[in-house]
Amino acid sequence: MNVAIQLEKHEVSGLESVAEGRTSAVSESIASRLLAMGLVQELGEAGRGVRLQLTSKGLSFIRSSDQ
Repeated sequence: MNVAIQLEKHEVSGLESVAEGRTSAVSESIASRLLAMGLVQELGEAGRGVRLQLTSKGLSFIRSSDQ
């Protein structure tokens, strides 16, 4: 899958945090942007916040940025 998305540095950092399982480190505004772009999805409430996971689109972005 070719992902043609341009992210700002803080959005990339947020996406990396989700990939590493550190969703609590992602601000609500960044999470909202990543959700809107389809890079992450909500897993539901986890006590103090929304849990996020990468979508296939988000995973493709992470993989392409590693190269």
